[in-house]
Amino acid sequence: MKRISVEHAQPGQILAQKLQRSDGVLLAGQGSEVTEGLLRMLTRMNIDSIVIEEENKQTPEELEETFQNRCAELEGRFARVTGLPLMAALKAALIDRARRERDEALAAILPAAEEGAAQ
Repeated sequence: MKRISVEHAQPGQILAQKLQRSDGVLLAGQGSEVTEGLLRMLTRMNIDSIVIEEENKQTPEELEETFQNRCAELEGRFARVTGLPLMAALKAALIDRARRERDEALAAILPAAEEGAAQ
């Protein structure tokens, strides 16, 4: 997810969060595509920014390398506190989070890559 100003938003981008007026009225749902009309409406309503989905430009190999680097960094950071159960649990949680992020990024790019290969 990435917060960007409405003036930098482009049609075709995908909203990562729902857009609501200050009174709670839904303007656009999470997962909606940004359109010219939506951008004009947001400008008229003086809404400054939106949260969009970021495109992942990494290959599966780069994602795996990033994950391995994060794990190695965490191992190094927690090396001095190996005897503390709370710190071991924290390290495990951080590694699990990194794994989930990698898996989500892979899931987002692998179907697209498989579709392209099938054509």
